[in-house]
Amino acid sequence: MGWFRRVALCVPLWSIFTVGLTVEVCVALPSSAGGVIVEIEFAEKRSPSVSGRQLPTGIPVTSAPTATQSTPQLDYPTFNSQQLDRQLQRYLAYLARFGPPDILIVGSSRALQGVDPVTLSKALAQQGYPNLQVFNFGINGATAQVVDWVLRRLLTPDQLPRIIVWADGARALNSGRMDQTFHKITTSQGYKMLSSGVRPPIPQAGGFELGQICMDMLPVIIPAPSRSQDNNVTPTGAKNLPSAKNLPCNQPLKVLVHQAAVNRPTQTLDQEALGFQVVNTRFNPKTYFQRYPEVPGGYDTNYRDFTLEGRQTEAFDRVIRFANSRKISLVFVNLPLTSTYLDLARSAYEGQFRSRMQRFAHAQKLQFQDLVAQRSLNQNHYFADPSHLNRYGAIAVATQISQKLTTSFSDALRRALNQPDERLSYTHSTRCETGCFYLLQFQDNNDLK
Repeated sequence: MGWFRRVALCVPLWSIFTVGLTVEVCVALPSSAGGVIVEIEFAEKRSPSVSGRQLPTGIPVTSAPTATQSTPQLDYPTFNSQQLDRQLQRYLAYLARFGPPDILIVGSSRALQGVDPVTLSKALAQQGYPNLQVFNFGINGATAQVVDWVLRRLLTPDQLPRIIVWADGARALNSGRMDQTFHKITTSQGYKMLSSGVRPPIPQAGGFELGQICMDMLPVIIPAPSRSQDNNVTPTGAKNLPSAKNLPCNQPLKVLVHQAAVNRPTQTLDQEALGFQVVNTRFNPKTYFQRYPEVPGGYDTNYRDFTLEGRQTEAFDRVIRFANSRKISLVFVNLPLTSTYLDLARSAYEGQFRSRMQRFAHAQKLQFQDLVAQRSLNQNHYFADPSHLNRYGAIAVATQISQKLTTSFSDALRRALNQPDERLSYTHSTRCETGCFYLLQFQDNNDLK
């Protein structure tokens, strides 16, 4: 296995013994998209873990997988939902390679197969916001309680996006019906383990090894690192430096890995790797209702005992407050429904829901986009069944959402483009009495150019 050959330590001499010293290690300075800048910061406060996990021996950096690469299996108990387990596997694998997306789509199966992340990214690019990352974390049967749990409990703050697109409808906020999906999750082994503080592990996708070297004087230019697996070997040519093995090193150290002009993954990953479920079926009422019964809205269990007061609305409020506290932009998209599905009973329920969402929007608690009202999106050929979009409808909806985002969240989109991403932020405990720095060895596996 090859290693990158150039490691330079850049530190002002008079700042060596200053608390909060920042040491920038320049490793293969980026001259092309996808390069990596590594900063090492000596911090006074000790922080022995990251997001509830111990620091791994190999810290992952960005790689560029192709559509043919498989998703690593999640070594974690099930959440009693194969679809949720798969989505979590995909998202954690995505995080390991690219960090959090700029835009995260959440919701039920209507979102899962109703918003195409690739189309959304391309549509935003056409409107002046190129290379934004989009991931679809839709889950079959996800209610407001499930979305609330995913955003506030399952995922950690550093795994969240800048913008959340919650794509669903009135059914997700109906507190009158039994929430079977959330009940299954809360009775699962995965839920119990998460509640005990053990989080699903992020798979390792390449990385670098962190080898400690202590010394009397800084700055110094480090010769080419050895291929030795011993992290404490002093580099060739540093004969006058004390051995790292002989010095106590416990100074807290923060390692930040930044991307420079990141090669965004949207064009290299297929829709499935981005969480999207592709459905090609086109809804034809004549043939569909020969196979399935036509259930009137008054007997639809999704609207049973319909009320927008209760546990689902409370969960919805928590998501809004959480997004605001994290400065995450939030838009709720009311996904289209066929005219066949919207009979008098369902139309009345949907009207109550739209009124509630519009009040939220007027109070500036969130952005609301009502696509049910757009007749051009209610055509049967955009649907796989009366209430679920197919891939063609998902493309049309993603295009509409892009227009809403550029209108309502232009500042957030610009920040996503202009600010460098802190892909990783790890803390590692070391202490040197005379000063220390770290030798970072990058694996030569095309992670860096």
